Amino acid sequence: MKIYKGFSNFSVYAIYVIYGVMILGLMLYFLFDFRKGYYPVYTIGFLLFFFMSVLILYRISSILQQMSEKYILFGLILLCFIIKFCWIWFVRIEPLVDYATFFYTAVDLSQNEIIQNRYVALFPHIFGYSSFLSIFMKIFGASYMLPPILNVILSTISVTLIYFICKKIADQRIAIVASLLWIFFPSQTIYNMFALSEPLYTTVLLSIIALMIVIHEKLSDRLKTFGYSLVLAVLLAFMNMSRPIAAIPIIALAIWFFIIDIKHIGNKKIFVNKIINLVTVIIAYSFLTTLSDHYISYRLGEEIATVPGYNIHVGFNMDSYGQWNQHDSDLLYYYNDMKELSANDVQRKMLEEAKNRIFHEDNNFFKLFCVKFLIFLGKDDAAVGYASSVLDHPLRLQILSDVYYYSLLLASLFGTFIVFKKRERSVVIVLCLYTIGLTMAQMLVEVSSRYHYSLTISFVILASIGIIRLGDYIKLKFGKTYRKRL
Repeated sequence: MKIYKGFSNFSVYAIYVIYGVMILGLMLYFLFDFRKGYYPVYTIGFLLFFFMSVLILYRISSILQQMSEKYILFGLILLCFIIKFCWIWFVRIEPLVDYATFFYTAVDLSQNEIIQNRYVALFPHIFGYSSFLSIFMKIFGASYMLPPILNVILSTISVTLIYFICKKIADQRIAIVASLLWIFFPSQTIYNMFALSEPLYTTVLLSIIALMIVIHEKLSDRLKTFGYSLVLAVLLAFMNMSRPIAAIPIIALAIWFFIIDIKHIGNKKIFVNKIINLVTVIIAYSFLTTLSDHYISYRLGEEIATVPGYNIHVGFNMDSYGQWNQHDSDLLYYYNDMKELSANDVQRKMLEEAKNRIFHEDNNFFKLFCVKFLIFLGKDDAAVGYASSVLDHPLRLQILSDVYYYSLLLASLFGTFIVFKKRERSVVIVLCLYTIGLTMAQMLVEVSSRYHYSLTISFVILASIGIIRLGDYIKLKFGKTYRKRL
């Protein structure tokens, strides 16, 4: 038992250290990348923005917490909706490239029971978001403004969930700061104008984390937590339909329940309930995922691919450093043009190509993973690039996006130090595990800056902890000094 507790303590420290090292690495890259254009603007802007954020957000949260909570929450929800809606209303863009694929697949699904779309069969995660979108298209029609409006609603739901999660983790001030950080997040606001799956599966992810908290609080009630576990499995299966990464929160839940949170030691009932809940989630999730695969195959009129062969093949391309490239795309279409091959067969062919690339080509994996890590997390201005054709001052927005992002990361680093020092065992550990897990997964497949969208919830929540605790320290330290001088 002593060894078990020791391993648990070691695991807590290890998770926070790994997360902190990731953030610290990004900070060093940002601060010492002297080749970056407008380096002084980025650096000075980042430092000023960080310290101003700490002072302003700390003060605002201190004032607001004195008000009635229902008014605070209503105000945050209204502010979030207004800001996000104003952006998508005044800055509009037609669906292009990947976003066009999502949109027009949704149009087909809203009009037909079965559609013939080999591309979606090759990449079935497209179906998840498109089918969600098609439900509203049946009601409101196929307007270009429908996805942005739905994204605004999802973003507003997300701010409510962020508030709930932070209130459970810490206190109301941290919940207020996290909500404000989400509301004014530049890239998140800009992404709302596109037809893309990120706002949907991130909202679902927040719902999953919120439900994990509820299950954890009700562990002594076997019947209730069993019901919650079934709902959790449904959310995980739905998330997996939009982005096949649901295994990461499941693994994070298992680590949290049985390695990090050790209150089941000496309490057989809690231990058994944890096992029942986790097994329920895994079995129900597996069943629902199988069911959803059959449903997608039915709607597409052919068997869908079950292996991400192409994404792995691209992920180990040293020339493109794991990013989309024409050569690998041409190879995919070469196999796809073979009439005798199904979508699943095509992806399995690409998986064989990926194995050949990994084991037989001359690869510098360390360099590949380092570059991919920076592509994945090193910048936050991709949304501006996608929207540049309709923006008046894209460069200013690029700078703003990255300055805000790195200010958030620095605050998140402070937050990580706080939870590390406290040896925090709450759902914060799940957020860190999700960040580490998704980053590791992206090292194996095709990478893009946009794919770190869902990680911003971890940054926002930990940054809010860092801002409030740093504000408390400044107030305590300098408040005492000021009083002594008086």
